Amino acid sequence: MSAADQGSGHGSEPRRYRDRMIGLFLLAVALFNPPLLGLFGVKGTILGVPVLYGWVFGIWAGVIALAALAGRTR
Repeated sequence: MSAADQGSGHGSEPRRYRDRMIGLFLLAVALFNPPLLGLFGVKGTILGVPVLYGWVFGIWAGVIALAALAGRTR
């Protein structure tokens, strides 16, 4: 990159988007990690949904929502 590209601010937007997506990926990997999923593998329900299914689909929906927010341009 030239000095003009670095100072204009246009080059930082793709980098910020990439950094957010990498962070979101790492968060999702941590939340879907088998030891953490094992905590929710209990016999119980929340509003009739097994706890493990509620955790998996809740986190999945949260990751999709965060990806949509990260992908928005201002």
